[in-house]
Amino acid sequence: MKILIAGLGLIGASLAKTIKKNTNHYVMGWNRTQSVSEKALEDGAVDEIGELSELIPKADITFVNFYPDAIVPFIEEHKSLFKPGSIVTDSCGIKTKICRTLEKEEFNFSFIGAHPMAGREVSGYENSLATLFDNASFICTPTNAPKSKTDTLTELAREMGFARTVVTTPEHHDEMIAFTSQIAHVLACSYVLSPLAPMHTGFSAGSYRDVSRVARINGEMWSELFIANKEPLIREIDDLVQNLEKFRAAIDKEDSAELESLMASANKIKEEIGCCLLYTSPSPRDRG
Repeated sequence: MKILIAGLGLIGASLAKTIKKNTNHYVMGWNRTQSVSEKALEDGAVDEIGELSELIPKADITFVNFYPDAIVPFIEEHKSLFKPGSIVTDSCGIKTKICRTLEKEEFNFSFIGAHPMAGREVSGYENSLATLFDNASFICTPTNAPKSKTDTLTELAREMGFARTVVTTPEHHDEMIAFTSQIAHVLACSYVLSPLAPMHTGFSAGSYRDVSRVARINGEMWSELFIANKEPLIREIDDLVQNLEKFRAAIDKEDSAELESLMASANKIKEEIGCCLLYTSPSPRDRG
């Protein structure tokens, strides 16, 4: 297949490099900054670069890799160029806003929301890796696309080396991502806003590194992600605050039995779910 990667930042370029490394598909690349496209071609991350008007009509699959608010406008602006019967997908970390908007349109191609579950604390082409998605999950959120098209996309993900593929609804994806990813970034940022953070040197070790790691964040992109997924994320923040209040109250009362109970409950849950289990069941909030 001919695969177009539109947007050669960290995720887009890593997708291109992974496809080149692990498959025999032909990869085309485009980036708003021409020098990045040229660098990708020079590095062998892509086989061809050019103008969108030349590349889009040739692509059997197009990956759109932009900030959340730019994805729908890009697809709508170029909808007449996409190859009839082709697949158009994205790599954005939220799905409901994008998928539910695009499903209202009548296209001669199939749009399938996707989320390759990997990232780094740094961004840009220069930080992209052909190994970024090793052991990662690839999530698809089709709405009105034929099953055969979803099967094609998930098969490509398996060829690329993703450890697992998950097909779910946009809403369930966003609820789970609010818990597994977004709340972790909110927590990390809140944590390092402590007035003690600048003085951590000499007093910090693994715990500090683990909790603060994702506070190194692209504020512009993550602001869009948070706002686009505000309802699930606010629920997670409320749950977190409630749990923090339980710890605060027990510490204030010097209630060691309550503290031990809270930590035992957390430890039991962590042991049961493991460190990297992807939640694919219905939400606990949907159960009676």
